[in-house]
Amino acid sequence: MRIGIDIGKALGPLDGLARYARSLVEALAAVDRENRYLLVPLFEDAPESRYWEVFPDLPPNFAFAGRRAPAAGEVELFHCTTSSVPHGHPGVLVYTLHDLTFLSRPTDHTLDNRLHSLRGLARALARGARLVAISECTRRDAAGLLDLPEPEVEVVHLAADRRFRPCAAPAVDAVRRRFGLDEPYVLTVGTLEPRKNLAGLIAAFGLLPERVRRERLLVAAGGRGWGALRVEELAAAAGVADRFRWLDRVPDEDLPALYSGAELFAYPSHYEGFGLPPLEAMACGTPVVASRAGALPEVVGETAVLVDPHDPGSIRDGLAALLDDPARRRTLAEAGLARASSFSWERTARETLELYRRAAAAGRG
Repeated sequence: MRIGIDIGKALGPLDGLARYARSLVEALAAVDRENRYLLVPLFEDAPESRYWEVFPDLPPNFAFAGRRAPAAGEVELFHCTTSSVPHGHPGVLVYTLHDLTFLSRPTDHTLDNRLHSLRGLARALARGARLVAISECTRRDAAGLLDLPEPEVEVVHLAADRRFRPCAAPAVDAVRRRFGLDEPYVLTVGTLEPRKNLAGLIAAFGLLPERVRRERLLVAAGGRGWGALRVEELAAAAGVADRFRWLDRVPDEDLPALYSGAELFAYPSHYEGFGLPPLEAMACGTPVVASRAGALPEVVGETAVLVDPHDPGSIRDGLAALLDDPARRRTLAEAGLARASSFSWERTARETLELYRRAAAAGRG
């Protein structure tokens, strides 16, 4: 097969969409030397040197398309890894549904993002794209919101990158020194935008008993998104200004040690189509408190404490249940490691490749 993949998002900051595109390409390169791939930075303007910086070790059956969409006949199948759909491509389309919150939770998105997502999905459906969801939750949402029979949407789960694993003490200590984290800490990772619910986590941390708060920090890592979230003001209002640290966007190479050094990882997001950060934390041996919303229960299974993201008191209780119980933290950390190991990018790549084969065969038929 001649397969095109949109890598535009992969060339930017490593948010969830970028991790998906990067990890999928890297995993396909590791398992498939038979098919030919054309990597297309669809609608993104990046210098060609950036392609090699992001994907330095691709085999000969992978090539970059430059700043253009594939021409007619150049590929027989094109994978839309985000909401962007190439214009005029006559071949088979595979379209990844990360979530449908632009329909079900419109206030979680900017107007521009909602319109872009709606246009991309409408174009994909009109062209008979093969839909792949990153979770059973997203498949159910597609069935309910798009009136699609569930069998018409296939599920291929994501995974934590292999770099995410428990780090040795020297690596953890070095990262803690770099960021000035000289006390135990609760960690959260994610872009600062309303859906991630950092406001609820800060409020919950402020509701913890003073003894518990005084013994640790609340640390947030992630770049600014949208919604003008003033985290320093939120921390002051919750009475934890001196206990809160916002690290902004952390270099990707520092994240495994940052996860590994945390007492626990908190992710009370209002909704996720999958939720990579909790899985990354679990892969690093860190116990997790996550919301029982969206796909998060599907991802963490029974190896995390689940809370109501709309209730700061519930989030507080989840934090307290682990912070006051070292033995339970150890138990969940061990269970989380086993859970995270059940997901792998190799499996994701092989299942995606099989989906490509079925879609191409159906298109030829």
